[in-house]
Amino acid sequence: MTYSKQRRIAKVPEFLVKEMLNGLPIYYKGYKSVLKNEKKIEDIMGASGLQVFIVRYFTRLLDRMLNEHLYYVFSGEGGIHIDKNNNVSGDVLVFDKKNLNPAMIDTHYLNIPPLINIEVDVQIDNGNFTDWEYIETKTKNLLAFGVQKVIWILTKTKQVIVSEPEKDWLIIDWIKDVEIMDGVFFNVPKYLESEGVKLSN
Repeated sequence: MTYSKQRRIAKVPEFLVKEMLNGLPIYYKGYKSVLKNEKKIEDIMGASGLQVFIVRYFTRLLDRMLNEHLYYVFSGEGGIHIDKNNNVSGDVLVFDKKNLNPAMIDTHYLNIPPLINIEVDVQIDNGNFTDWEYIETKTKNLLAFGVQKVIWILTKTKQVIVSEPEKDWLIIDWIKDVEIMDGVFFNVPKYLESEGVKLSN
């Protein structure tokens, strides 16, 4: 990294950093508008209505279908500390209760891998990664950390990406039923249709 790029990164306030990936900051989408005083920080940090609707779907589905005595289901960009160069978040996380005991819960990011990490869309805006590079790098780091399955829901292309350790990644048309774990399947467009939510083509 050049000296000029280091100086440019250093000028961006920390509160505009969404994640750290391989030691590089990942900024909230729209952060440049905040720097130009065109928007306020709260204008860019919230998820879209579609995102929160889909996250709600996964949270309710997993809470209903998984044994609450065996698993925790978290939503809302839960933080995961992988190492000193990687602090990331997940839209929906499933943890095995055997691995996450109450003593580990404090004001810091969780530092153990969830079983499942579900991401809804890519909401970043910087020059360090393209959207695909971000998906690929974050997913590889999560799998290396011990996550058993990473699922991306891409509403723009209407695709689902499923990644598991030592398996080929799958890119699936989202109209198909996809398994999360333990026989729990999801289908985003069917759910949206059942709720009367229509997406433009």
